[in-house]
Amino acid sequence: MKIEVLGCHGSETPAAKTVGFLVEDRILLEAGTVSSVLTLDRQLAIHSVIISHLHLDHIKGLPFLADNLIGEPGSAITVYGIDEVLEGLKSHLFNDAIWPDFTRIANGDVSVLRFASLQKRATTRIGEVEVTPYPVNHTIPSIGLFLRKGDCTVLYTGDTAPTEEIWKIGRQRPDLSALLIEVSFPDSMERIAKVSGHMTPTMVARELEKLDRPEVPVYVFHMKPKYEGAIIAELQHLLGGAVTVLREGDVLQF
Repeated sequence: MKIEVLGCHGSETPAAKTVGFLVEDRILLEAGTVSSVLTLDRQLAIHSVIISHLHLDHIKGLPFLADNLIGEPGSAITVYGIDEVLEGLKSHLFNDAIWPDFTRIANGDVSVLRFASLQKRATTRIGEVEVTPYPVNHTIPSIGLFLRKGDCTVLYTGDTAPTEEIWKIGRQRPDLSALLIEVSFPDSMERIAKVSGHMTPTMVARELEKLDRPEVPVYVFHMKPKYEGAIIAELQHLLGGAVTVLREGDVLQF
């Protein structure tokens, strides 16, 4: 499985972009960053977008991706998410006030956007990848995902504070090949992390104990750029080389 890192931070600066991963060149996992990084040709190759939750840093690139498809006959994107996400996109974003309703704008015979519901704990095939969502512990309804292709499974936590169910399932997956786990704040900001539904390095270390799969490579994302240096230093102190900090432009192959 190929995963390209378009953006991997929890906020935005000229050097840091919000969350977006391109899976197998055709599936966008989170839409915090897409059109500002990918050429038009690469954007047109995307057939599906998976959104874990409704926060702006995970959806803000979607309107521009849709806009760039206008006038391309037959080009369409399916947006996958739990019902709360899809309803929020319709009500608050693609509502003909903030942005046009691209489910009613057609490229030839097809709408630019269509919405497809992901059911928690049920597997949906999206292109070459099987996707199984599980609820995680965030401030709004949000999911983590198991992404499976062939004999490879990647666990993506999405945004979450300490949680339980995904670790139980992860322990049971013999084909678990990698973990992408969020960390947003340094340990000194634990209270803010808990209130906002995020994690610190110490929380990450405790979650990895729950997973209990030390052989699985771990990649961290969603650092707030302002605190990146402190977060990395604490991760190294707690976990040494057991985790890899993702960077924009990284390409992971599992």
